[in-house]
Amino acid sequence: MVSVGDLCWDILTKTIWVVKEIWWCPLTEDYKYDLMNVGDLSTITTNDTVATYMRADFLKRTNSVLYKSEE
Repeated sequence: MVSVGDLCWDILTKTIWVVKEIWWCPLTEDYKYDLMNVGDLSTITTNDTVATYMRADFLKRTNSVLYKSEE
């Protein structure tokens, strides 16, 4: 589950994003996520699937680095 304040990784631009806001969109009847780029403070809006994937990718990359540092 993605929450406000979570960090996400964009594999295309290789940048870190933070979840700024989560809101319900009645038009598409799903949740939308406003993500802010930590580098240039630009904001994008994405759906649940993309936000979840970006969050999981960030966690996967972070865990890989943490495991290597413990060796």
